[in-house]
This record gives sequence, C-alpha cells and structure tokens, in this order.
Amino acid sequence: MPKWTQYGRGGTGQLNNWGGLGFYRIKRIKENSFNDLRLLGMFIPDNTLATARYKSSNKFDIFPKLYRFTVTSVRKSSASGLRIRYHYNQGFGAFLFDQSYTHLTSELALSYDMSDYLNDTRKTSYLKGGLFWDLDIARTSLAIDFEYFHQISDVIPDDETLSRYELTAEMNVWIREPWLVTAGYEEEFYIAKERRNIRSVYLAVGFKKPLAFTF
Repeated sequence: MPKWTQYGRGGTGQLNNWGGLGFYRIKRIKENSFNDLRLLGMFIPDNTLATARYKSSNKFDIFPKLYRFTVTSVRKSSASGLRIRYHYNQGFGAFLFDQSYTHLTSELALSYDMSDYLNDTRKTSYLKGGLFWDLDIARTSLAIDFEYFHQISDVIPDDETLSRYELTAEMNVWIREPWLVTAGYEEEFYIAKERRNIRSVYLAVGFKKPLAFTF
C-alpha cells in the first residue's frame, strides 16, 4: 500500500507585518487517486491567517488525462475581515501536458463560499477555473497556481461582488535530505475596487519524508 508523504515547515511570513509561520501537509498518490491535506498558520500581531484544506481526485480509467476532484477548505483571515470562511468546490480537470519533470493541469468547477460559517447560512456560488503548473529540476521545484472565481449567485444590494483571482507561487530548494528551504507568495485580487487585495509572502525551512505508518 502506498504510504503518505509528510511535509512540515516553520519560518516567517508577512501579512502587512512580519510574524511566525507553521505548515504541515500529508499527501498520497495511489494508482489513479490523489489525496492531499494541508494546514497553514501565519501568526502576526493583529493579523492572523489560518487555513485547513483537503483535496481528493480520481483519474478516469478510460481517459487517464482527465480526472474529477473535490476541494474542501476552512479559512480565517483577520486581515481581510473574514471570520471563518468555508469553501467547497467540485469539478473536472485535465492534464494539458504531463512529463516526468513537469506537468500542467486545468480545472473547471462549481464552488460556493460561506463567508461567516459559524453564524450565517448564506452561500455565495461561483464558477471556478484554474491552471496549475509544477516543475522539478535537479534540487529545485517550482509550483504556480492561478484560479479565477466568478460569482454567479445574486449580488446582495449595496454589497460588492466577491469575484476574484487567486495567485500562488512556491519554490523549494533541497539542502540535504530531508531538509529544504521554501519561499512562497499568495495574493487574492478582488474585482470590486472597494475590497482590499490580500497578499502574503513567506520564507521557511522544512522537511519532506514518508509517514512512519499507513492508514
């Protein structure tokens, strides 16, 4: 049975001001299935970002370049005024190219947000599209994700649209097994000028190694 791979890192991050960063991830690829859980915390005076995200996907046996996927996440960002945002999306993806050292995928999905998950049942629906590129060269890996969320549910009167772009980039450089240095960038670009874009950057030292047990 394929084992889960775990990733952990600690370092510094910036959301208007600099502070501490913690990250943990476990991932497993088994035949045509993929499972990925990520936990992120950025702790800055008066600004806190906390995210939990789980993604699962399965390739179609007869069309292995196509897959279906589900993403569930919970996010809290005091910098953007969010309490706890619950996000869910489900859709289909395709490998535009897939080589041993690089691949590019495209995804299309229906998604929804609950901007105040604990206190409000109102949902905002979106049509989501994305491009995801990974590259591995020698001791360096690079990942760039671009996603667009177009609001398709009715905009509440006197409220701005929540349509937005999300861009993330991450580079890992191996120091010595299992240690690596990671630099990353993430930003949300809101279409409504009244909403403030949220940007974070981080630098960390971490590890990548198999879990000692299977489940």
